[in-house]
Amino acid sequence: MAHKLLAAAALLLLCAASAQASRWSVETDEQGRHLLQAAKAPNCTRINAHCATCRNQRIPGTRRSELVCSSCASGYRLRRDGISKTCDCAPGLAMDGNGQCNPCTPGNFCPGGDAKVNPTNQESSCPSGLVTTFAGAKSQAQCFTQAGYGRVSTRGSNGKVTLSGVLCEVATYNVGSNTAGCQKCGAGLTTAGTGSTAASACLAPAGSYLDKGIGKLCQRGTYSTDLSSNNNCVPCPEGITTANEGSTTAAACSLALKGYYIDPSNSTLAIQCPLDTYQDQEAAVTACTPCPFGWKTKETGATGLALCLAPPGFELLGNAASISACPAGSYKADWNRNLCVECGSGVITAAEGSVSKDACLVPAGWGLTSLSPMVAEPCQQDTYGHDVDRVAVANARCTACPTDMFTLDTLEGRARNESELYTSEAACLVKPGWGTTSTIPQECPVGTFNEGNNRAPCQQCGTGWTTVAAARTSEDQCVVQAGWQMAVDGIPAPCDKGTFSTGGTELAPNATCTACDTGYSTQEDESTAVEECAVCAAGYGGSGCAQCPYGFFAYGGAKEGIACAACAAGSTSRKGATHVQQCYSTLIDARNDVFNLVDEAAWSDDNATTGDSCGTACTDSAACVMYKFVLDAAGDGSGQCSLLSEAGTPTHTVGFKIGNGDDYSVWGLTQSVGAALAPMPAAAGAADTEAKCKDACTAASECEVYVWQSGSSACSLTKSELEEAAISMFQVSGAKLYSDLHA
Repeated sequence: MAHKLLAAAALLLLCAASAQASRWSVETDEQGRHLLQAAKAPNCTRINAHCATCRNQRIPGTRRSELVCSSCASGYRLRRDGISKTCDCAPGLAMDGNGQCNPCTPGNFCPGGDAKVNPTNQESSCPSGLVTTFAGAKSQAQCFTQAGYGRVSTRGSNGKVTLSGVLCEVATYNVGSNTAGCQKCGAGLTTAGTGSTAASACLAPAGSYLDKGIGKLCQRGTYSTDLSSNNNCVPCPEGITTANEGSTTAAACSLALKGYYIDPSNSTLAIQCPLDTYQDQEAAVTACTPCPFGWKTKETGATGLALCLAPPGFELLGNAASISACPAGSYKADWNRNLCVECGSGVITAAEGSVSKDACLVPAGWGLTSLSPMVAEPCQQDTYGHDVDRVAVANARCTACPTDMFTLDTLEGRARNESELYTSEAACLVKPGWGTTSTIPQECPVGTFNEGNNRAPCQQCGTGWTTVAAARTSEDQCVVQAGWQMAVDGIPAPCDKGTFSTGGTELAPNATCTACDTGYSTQEDESTAVEECAVCAAGYGGSGCAQCPYGFFAYGGAKEGIACAACAAGSTSRKGATHVQQCYSTLIDARNDVFNLVDEAAWSDDNATTGDSCGTACTDSAACVMYKFVLDAAGDGSGQCSLLSEAGTPTHTVGFKIGNGDDYSVWGLTQSVGAALAPMPAAAGAADTEAKCKDACTAASECEVYVWQSGSSACSLTKSELEEAAISMFQVSGAKLYSDLHA
């Protein structure tokens, strides 16, 4: 057991010694002695300025070690030469004079440092015609073409591929910056020389033109003299052509086209054959050939004898030396060698040399009776033609007069003269008692007349006139129409509502209006029979259409038996009132407060204690003219009621204005009422009747009462006055209304 413990202790000591030894390094001094020193991190840049990591490596055959580089900095690579002490530039980089690696310059490539191939880490040049296009190129494979060069790859016997640049030959090009060879121009195209750098350098040679990327020969009549990118050739002068395609000079333009000739004094000028000549070759001719027989050409530049023709309106008769115009009554429409065509029997033309079937005319007053063959004849009775010669077409026939219209010979019962032609519808007339409406004939209706044998419309009898029957022929047959009467001025006037007229007769043409029975009326003006007096007149109603009583009204027009309408509660009207607006309140306020009296003793006290009961006391008395109510000082609405009664023997007629003078409530008193207007209107002073006095009050907006003294013919206008805590209202009774009193 003790031996085992000793062995374990020895092992621990050995391990500790070993660990301690790792912290030391052995170096040899100048005398070859081995020195034990403490270990420290190696300085790798002692090996190479770009060495990133290094290690001690034992020198073979010795007990010594030395530092070697394990890896280089970014952009560098360790040279694989077995020494491991050199950092070369990585591919794409080259070393400058300071030993620094920089990106390869554009145009060259840098394969990187190598002990055998590139120990100095220099840039390599691309083959002639090739360059790199960016900094940092790594191999010859990145050498692209310069513009105008193609790149060629050659594989040697050792299997190695070599690149070279080749100058582009004629008819080829390369835009550069690629790995392609030179590109061929399109078919028929070439270049001006070698080394072309773009497709645009591919041009059409002389005698051709560029069309969609290929060269085509110039067509006949054109030429080109040099390389060009034009998409067409130069045309020869007008009328001149070339013998072949692909002409390369202007001198090739030497032949006149058909329809042209070469100017004898200028071989580069071609002239169109003038009218009535032709030229049918492509040759160097200097004149055109005239057409025979006087034939014409339609246009200049005729290209053959076949274009020599007789123009429209002309023909070449047999054995004639020259063409002649179509005779009257015939035509020829086209350019050809045909004979003229006859229009037809009775059909004419305006002149010789007609050029169209449209020139064939039907004479004025004639019409076609046949279209094929074409035949025209004079129009017969009760028909008409045109007033001028017209084109002979299917509808150029005689036109029948409208129904119930006749030509004059028929109306007069005679034969038409041979020279008498009817040339328009104006020859169609109406018989007596008929007229036209928008040229349509009709029998003159009641109220109109026409003497006939004309195209005039039926004439209306004058306003208020009519006829007793249709088809009248004279104004003397007009009578006063029903619903009208002959007025005093000799002019018919319509019957008013409530009257009627049966009209005149041919024996007694005048008429008068007759009034309906009392209480009855018609619905409208111009009533024509007593049977139309079938409704109650305004202001009448109920059984027998009696007059509406006080407090009722009727608008009129209601059937018999319908009662008059009652005015609203608290209002009344005169007898025979015709409108609800004629219903007036039975008590109407003074505009201010009260109507004062000249003699205030005329008021009689009443025991009514409120304004309402005071008003009731007044309306309960048929003799009450008005009331005055004065409030007590207590302020509880109570007060003193006073009534003014109508006088038994009045000296003054007092009219209280209702509204703006729509009516007046009229009473008899012995004194004036209210305060006189100042100044008094002139109309009041000039009034010499009660009616004029009333009208003066109506005209004066501030007037509330007119006071008329019949004995003295005196008129005065008055109004109410302000009086604190007092009111005054006058009574309105149907029997006291001015409109009722003076009905």
